[in-house]
Amino acid sequence: MPDRSPLLQAINALLISAAVLAVTLLAAWLANRVDDTLGHGPLPSGLPPFNAFLLTLISGGLAFLAGGVMLLGVRQAKYVSRQFAWLVYVIVALPLLALMFVPLQRFGADPFMSFPAFLVGVPGRMVMAASLGALFIGSLNLRRVVPGIVQESFRSTPRVSSTGVRGLPGRFTPNGWRAIAFMQEEAQRFEHGYMGTEHLLLGLLRDVRSQASRVLVNLGAEPSGLKSQLEGIIGRRGSLYTGGTGMTRRCQRVVESAARIARTSGQRTVGTGHLLHALVEQPEDVAGQLLEGSGITADRVAAELRHMGPEGE
Repeated sequence: MPDRSPLLQAINALLISAAVLAVTLLAAWLANRVDDTLGHGPLPSGLPPFNAFLLTLISGGLAFLAGGVMLLGVRQAKYVSRQFAWLVYVIVALPLLALMFVPLQRFGADPFMSFPAFLVGVPGRMVMAASLGALFIGSLNLRRVVPGIVQESFRSTPRVSSTGVRGLPGRFTPNGWRAIAFMQEEAQRFEHGYMGTEHLLLGLLRDVRSQASRVLVNLGAEPSGLKSQLEGIIGRRGSLYTGGTGMTRRCQRVVESAARIARTSGQRTVGTGHLLHALVEQPEDVAGQLLEGSGITADRVAAELRHMGPEGE
Protein backbone atom coordinates (compact mmCIF):
# COMPACT_ATOMS: atom_id res chain seq x y z
CA MET A 1 0.00 0.00 0.00
CA PRO A 2 1.56 3.32 -1.06
CA ASP A 3 2.56 5.83 1.59
CA ARG A 4 1.41 9.43 1.47
CA SER A 5 3.65 11.75 -0.53
CA PRO A 6 6.14 13.93 1.41
CA LEU A 7 4.15 17.05 0.49
CA LEU A 8 0.92 15.57 1.84
CA GLN A 9 2.69 14.42 5.01
CA ALA A 10 4.10 17.92 5.54
CA ILE A 11 0.64 19.46 5.04
CA ASN A 12 -0.83 16.99 7.54
CA ALA A 13 1.87 17.91 10.07
CA LEU A 14 1.11 21.62 9.66
CA LEU A 15 -2.64 21.05 10.02
CA ILE A 16 -2.14 18.94 13.16
CA SER A 17 0.16 21.62 14.60
CA ALA A 18 -2.32 24.41 13.87
CA ALA A 19 -5.22 22.47 15.42
CA VAL A 20 -3.32 21.52 18.59
CA LEU A 21 -1.93 25.03 19.08
CA ALA A 22 -5.32 26.64 18.43
CA VAL A 23 -7.16 24.47 20.98
CA THR A 24 -4.45 24.98 23.62
CA LEU A 25 -4.34 28.74 23.21
CA LEU A 26 -8.13 28.96 23.11
CA ALA A 27 -8.34 27.07 26.41
CA ALA A 28 -5.70 29.38 27.94
CA TRP A 29 -7.54 32.48 26.69
CA LEU A 30 -10.87 31.26 28.07
CA ALA A 31 -9.34 30.38 31.45
CA ASN A 32 -7.95 33.90 31.71
CA ARG A 33 -11.27 35.45 30.66
CA VAL A 34 -13.19 33.37 33.19
CA ASP A 35 -10.78 34.47 35.89
CA ASP A 36 -11.39 38.12 34.97
CA THR A 37 -15.17 37.61 34.80
CA LEU A 38 -15.35 36.03 38.25
CA GLY A 39 -13.70 39.16 39.67
CA HIS A 40 -10.85 40.06 42.01
CA GLY A 41 -10.35 42.16 45.11
CA PRO A 42 -12.38 42.66 48.29
CA LEU A 43 -15.74 43.21 46.55
CA PRO A 44 -17.97 40.15 45.88
CA SER A 45 -18.42 38.99 42.31
CA GLY A 46 -21.44 40.31 40.46
CA LEU A 47 -21.74 37.16 38.32
CA PRO A 48 -24.89 35.09 39.03
CA PRO A 49 -24.16 31.62 40.49
CA PHE A 50 -25.67 29.78 37.52
CA ASN A 51 -23.53 31.69 35.03
CA ALA A 52 -20.45 31.07 37.15
CA PHE A 53 -21.26 27.35 37.16
CA LEU A 54 -21.60 27.34 33.35
CA LEU A 55 -18.22 29.04 33.03
CA THR A 56 -16.81 26.42 35.39
CA LEU A 57 -18.00 23.59 33.13
CA ILE A 58 -16.94 25.31 29.91
CA SER A 59 -13.46 26.27 31.09
CA GLY A 60 -12.83 22.86 32.65
CA GLY A 61 -14.10 21.03 29.57
CA LEU A 62 -11.98 23.09 27.19
CA ALA A 63 -8.88 22.65 29.35
CA PHE A 64 -9.55 18.90 29.41
CA LEU A 65 -9.87 18.97 25.61
CA ALA A 66 -6.60 20.89 25.29
CA GLY A 67 -4.68 18.21 27.18
CA GLY A 68 -6.32 15.43 25.17
CA VAL A 69 -5.67 17.12 21.84
CA MET A 70 -2.05 17.70 22.86
CA LEU A 71 -1.54 14.00 23.58
CA LEU A 72 -3.49 12.78 20.59
CA GLY A 73 -2.14 15.32 18.12
CA VAL A 74 1.53 15.52 19.01
CA ARG A 75 2.28 11.99 20.21
CA GLN A 76 0.22 10.25 17.52
CA ALA A 77 1.38 12.49 14.66
CA LYS A 78 3.92 9.81 13.69
CA TYR A 79 1.08 7.58 12.47
CA VAL A 80 -0.35 10.32 10.24
CA SER A 81 2.85 12.04 9.10
CA ARG A 82 5.79 9.78 9.89
CA GLN A 83 8.35 11.76 7.91
CA PHE A 84 7.40 15.15 9.39
CA ALA A 85 6.20 14.18 12.86
CA TRP A 86 9.09 16.20 14.31
CA LEU A 87 7.54 19.33 12.78
CA VAL A 88 4.59 19.07 15.17
CA TYR A 89 6.95 19.18 18.16
CA VAL A 90 8.79 22.17 16.71
CA ILE A 91 5.63 24.19 16.00
CA VAL A 92 3.65 23.26 19.12
CA ALA A 93 5.84 22.05 21.98
CA LEU A 94 8.90 24.29 21.63
CA PRO A 95 7.03 27.66 21.54
CA LEU A 96 4.86 26.70 24.51
CA LEU A 97 7.91 25.48 26.39
CA ALA A 98 9.72 28.74 25.69
CA LEU A 99 6.65 30.65 26.88
CA MET A 100 7.03 29.04 30.32
CA PHE A 101 10.09 31.28 30.86
CA VAL A 102 8.22 34.52 30.09
CA PRO A 103 7.58 36.37 33.40
CA LEU A 104 3.98 36.35 34.61
CA GLN A 105 2.20 39.69 34.80
CA ARG A 106 2.27 41.39 38.20
CA PHE A 107 -0.91 43.05 39.40
CA GLY A 108 -0.97 46.67 38.29
CA ALA A 109 2.05 46.25 35.99
CA ASP A 110 2.21 46.12 32.22
CA PRO A 111 2.62 42.68 30.56
CA PHE A 112 6.19 41.65 29.78
CA MET A 113 7.10 42.99 26.30
CA SER A 114 3.39 43.71 25.67
CA PHE A 115 2.49 40.01 25.56
CA PRO A 116 -1.28 39.28 25.38
CA ALA A 117 -2.75 39.10 28.86
CA PHE A 118 -3.80 35.44 28.58
CA LEU A 119 -0.20 34.41 27.81
CA VAL A 120 1.20 36.05 30.92
CA GLY A 121 -1.75 35.41 33.25
CA VAL A 122 -1.69 32.60 35.81
CA PRO A 123 -4.86 30.74 34.63
CA GLY A 124 -3.84 30.62 30.97
CA ARG A 125 -0.25 29.69 31.81
CA MET A 126 -1.44 26.81 33.99
CA VAL A 127 -3.50 25.38 31.12
CA MET A 128 -0.49 25.47 28.80
CA ALA A 129 1.85 24.05 31.43
CA ALA A 130 -0.53 21.20 32.25
CA SER A 131 -0.83 20.32 28.56
CA LEU A 132 2.96 20.26 28.18
CA GLY A 133 3.30 18.18 31.33
CA ALA A 134 0.83 15.64 29.99
CA LEU A 135 2.85 15.45 26.79
CA PHE A 136 6.39 15.16 28.18
CA ILE A 137 5.98 13.53 31.59
CA GLY A 138 3.26 11.22 30.27
CA SER A 139 5.70 9.84 27.70
CA LEU A 140 8.32 8.81 30.29
CA ASN A 141 8.97 5.11 30.78
CA LEU A 142 8.65 4.65 34.55
CA ARG A 143 10.29 1.24 34.32
CA ARG A 144 13.53 2.99 33.35
CA VAL A 145 13.15 6.22 35.33
CA VAL A 146 12.11 4.56 38.61
CA PRO A 147 13.13 0.87 38.47
CA GLY A 148 11.03 -1.40 40.64
CA ILE A 149 8.03 0.95 40.87
CA VAL A 150 6.28 -0.51 37.85
CA GLN A 151 6.21 -4.29 37.61
CA GLU A 152 7.23 -5.76 34.26
CA SER A 153 4.25 -7.10 32.36
CA PHE A 154 6.31 -9.84 30.73
CA ARG A 155 9.48 -11.59 31.71
CA SER A 156 12.48 -12.05 29.41
CA THR A 157 10.70 -15.01 27.84
CA PRO A 158 7.13 -13.77 27.34
CA ARG A 159 4.27 -15.80 28.74
CA VAL A 160 1.35 -16.54 26.51
CA SER A 161 -2.05 -15.81 28.01
CA SER A 162 -4.65 -18.47 27.39
CA THR A 163 -7.27 -15.78 26.72
CA GLY A 164 -8.03 -15.73 23.02
CA VAL A 165 -5.43 -18.36 22.04
CA ARG A 166 -7.00 -21.55 23.33
CA GLY A 167 -7.06 -24.46 20.95
CA LEU A 168 -4.00 -23.46 18.96
CA PRO A 169 -3.33 -26.33 16.57
CA GLY A 170 -0.09 -28.25 16.94
CA ARG A 171 3.01 -27.62 19.01
CA PHE A 172 5.20 -24.57 18.57
CA THR A 173 8.91 -23.96 18.70
CA PRO A 174 10.11 -21.58 21.47
CA ASN A 175 10.39 -18.81 18.88
CA GLY A 176 6.90 -19.68 17.65
CA TRP A 177 5.45 -19.29 21.15
CA ARG A 178 7.40 -16.06 21.55
CA ALA A 179 5.83 -14.70 18.35
CA ILE A 180 2.35 -15.55 19.67
CA ALA A 181 3.15 -13.73 22.91
CA PHE A 182 4.48 -10.74 21.00
CA MET A 183 1.27 -10.75 18.95
CA GLN A 184 -0.69 -10.26 22.16
CA GLU A 185 1.63 -7.46 23.27
CA GLU A 186 1.25 -5.67 19.93
CA ALA A 187 -2.55 -5.83 20.16
CA GLN A 188 -2.35 -4.37 23.68
CA ARG A 189 0.06 -1.66 22.50
CA PHE A 190 -2.47 -0.43 19.94
CA GLU A 191 -5.29 -0.89 22.50
CA HIS A 192 -7.09 -3.36 20.25
CA GLY A 193 -9.49 -5.88 21.75
CA TYR A 194 -8.64 -8.43 19.08
CA MET A 195 -5.54 -10.05 17.59
CA GLY A 196 -5.35 -9.98 13.81
CA THR A 197 -2.84 -10.95 11.15
CA GLU A 198 -1.28 -7.48 11.36
CA HIS A 199 -0.47 -8.09 15.05
CA LEU A 200 0.91 -11.55 14.22
CA LEU A 201 3.25 -10.08 11.60
CA LEU A 202 4.43 -7.44 14.07
CA GLY A 203 5.09 -10.24 16.56
CA LEU A 204 7.18 -12.10 13.98
CA LEU A 205 9.16 -8.96 13.14
CA ARG A 206 10.08 -8.24 16.77
CA ASP A 207 12.51 -11.13 17.07
CA VAL A 208 15.40 -10.54 14.67
CA ARG A 209 16.84 -13.97 15.50
CA SER A 210 13.73 -15.89 14.48
CA GLN A 211 13.57 -17.94 11.33
CA ALA A 212 10.88 -15.64 9.91
CA SER A 213 13.13 -12.57 10.25
CA ARG A 214 16.06 -14.40 8.67
CA VAL A 215 13.87 -15.51 5.77
CA LEU A 216 12.79 -11.92 5.14
CA VAL A 217 16.38 -10.68 5.22
CA ASN A 218 17.51 -13.44 2.85
CA LEU A 219 14.72 -12.50 0.43
CA GLY A 220 15.80 -8.85 0.37
CA ALA A 221 13.26 -7.36 2.78
CA GLU A 222 14.10 -5.19 5.78
CA PRO A 223 12.16 -6.28 8.93
CA SER A 224 12.45 -2.84 10.56
CA GLY A 225 11.12 -1.17 7.41
CA LEU A 226 8.18 -3.57 7.22
CA LYS A 227 7.48 -2.92 10.90
CA SER A 228 7.38 0.86 10.37
CA GLN A 229 5.09 0.53 7.34
CA LEU A 230 2.72 -1.78 9.19
CA GLU A 231 2.57 0.48 12.25
CA GLY A 232 1.76 3.40 9.98
CA ILE A 233 -1.06 1.48 8.29
CA ILE A 234 -2.56 0.42 11.63
CA GLY A 235 -2.28 3.95 12.98
CA ARG A 236 -3.95 5.54 9.93
CA ARG A 237 -6.77 3.04 9.57
CA GLY A 238 -7.44 2.31 13.24
CA SER A 239 -9.18 -0.99 13.98
CA LEU A 240 -9.10 -3.12 10.86
CA TYR A 241 -11.60 -5.63 12.23
CA THR A 242 -14.58 -5.55 14.55
CA GLY A 243 -15.87 -8.16 16.94
CA GLY A 244 -14.99 -9.66 20.29
CA THR A 245 -11.68 -10.28 21.96
CA GLY A 246 -9.22 -12.98 20.93
CA MET A 247 -7.86 -13.87 17.54
CA THR A 248 -9.84 -12.92 14.46
CA ARG A 249 -11.11 -15.69 12.19
CA ARG A 250 -8.50 -14.80 9.58
CA CYS A 251 -5.71 -14.98 12.14
CA GLN A 252 -6.99 -18.37 13.33
CA ARG A 253 -6.96 -19.61 9.74
CA VAL A 254 -3.35 -18.41 9.36
CA VAL A 255 -2.26 -20.35 12.46
CA GLU A 256 -4.14 -23.44 11.27
CA SER A 257 -2.51 -23.09 7.86
CA ALA A 258 0.92 -22.82 9.52
CA ALA A 259 0.27 -26.08 11.39
CA ARG A 260 -0.72 -27.74 8.10
CA ILE A 261 2.42 -26.44 6.40
CA ALA A 262 4.57 -27.82 9.24
CA ARG A 263 2.92 -31.25 9.01
CA THR A 264 3.26 -31.32 5.23
CA SER A 265 6.99 -30.62 5.51
CA GLY A 266 7.35 -33.47 8.01
CA GLN A 267 8.02 -31.28 11.05
CA ARG A 268 6.37 -31.84 14.43
CA THR A 269 6.44 -28.24 15.62
CA VAL A 270 5.20 -24.97 14.14
CA GLY A 271 7.92 -22.35 13.76
CA THR A 272 7.99 -18.68 12.87
CA GLY A 273 8.86 -19.59 9.29
CA HIS A 274 5.63 -21.58 8.96
CA LEU A 275 3.65 -18.65 10.38
CA LEU A 276 5.29 -16.31 7.85
CA HIS A 277 4.54 -18.76 5.02
CA ALA A 278 0.90 -18.90 6.07
CA LEU A 279 0.68 -15.09 6.22
CA VAL A 280 1.99 -14.75 2.67
CA GLU A 281 -0.71 -17.15 1.49
CA GLN A 282 -3.38 -14.64 2.62
CA PRO A 283 -3.03 -11.77 0.09
CA GLU A 284 -6.41 -10.30 1.07
CA ASP A 285 -5.10 -9.38 4.52
CA VAL A 286 -3.11 -6.25 5.34
CA ALA A 287 -0.10 -8.31 6.42
CA GLY A 288 -0.23 -10.45 3.27
CA GLN A 289 -0.55 -7.40 1.02
CA LEU A 290 2.40 -5.69 2.69
CA LEU A 291 4.58 -8.78 2.28
CA GLU A 292 3.50 -9.26 -1.32
CA GLY A 293 4.27 -5.59 -2.05
CA SER A 294 7.81 -6.20 -0.75
CA GLY A 295 8.32 -9.08 -3.17
CA ILE A 296 7.78 -11.82 -0.57
CA THR A 297 5.80 -14.65 -2.17
CA ALA A 298 4.71 -18.03 -0.84
CA ASP A 299 6.96 -19.91 -3.29
CA ARG A 300 10.04 -17.91 -2.31
CA VAL A 301 9.35 -18.37 1.40
CA ALA A 302 8.78 -22.12 0.94
CA ALA A 303 12.04 -22.48 -0.98
CA GLU A 304 13.95 -20.58 1.70
CA LEU A 305 12.44 -22.71 4.48
CA ARG A 306 13.45 -25.90 2.69
CA HIS A 307 16.98 -24.56 2.47
CA MET A 308 17.09 -23.57 6.16
CA GLY A 309 15.52 -26.67 7.63
CA PRO A 310 13.55 -26.86 10.91
CA GLU A 311 13.65 -23.99 13.37
CA GLY A 312 15.60 -24.77 16.51
CA GLU A 313 13.67 -26.53 19.27
